[in-house]
Amino acid sequence: MTELKMFLVMLVVHWFADFVLQTDSQAKGKGQGKSFWNKQLFHHVATYTSVWGLVYFLLPFQEIYLQPAGWFLFVTLIGIPHYLVDWCTSRIGKIYWDRGDTHTGFCIVGIDQIIHYVCLLFVMYGMLLLK
Repeated sequence: MTELKMFLVMLVVHWFADFVLQTDSQAKGKGQGKSFWNKQLFHHVATYTSVWGLVYFLLPFQEIYLQPAGWFLFVTLIGIPHYLVDWCTSRIGKIYWDRGDTHTGFCIVGIDQIIHYVCLLFVMYGMLLLK
């Protein structure tokens, strides 16, 4: 699998895990409160990371496929940045969604997605370097 194909697969998986599997209550609740701990965000990221935990075995990281440390590193590098990015962007976006400014709210979602894509690129190349 070429790097481009692998990244395209990762984008589709990201879309599915980040949008399709995210519930309405998670989407609305992950920007609530000021605490770093957020139940809705945690459940969203747990689901998101679980999907990646399964997808790991479909990606061509050959030599590190079945090593538990490789899998753990992968899901950690996927899950932690996702939580951090969503924690920040959902709080920023909530300001605009609450005002009814959907344009700016969607701009924040777009920035959120760009950051996620960059994180996925770093994870992909990092894992390929390990093989």
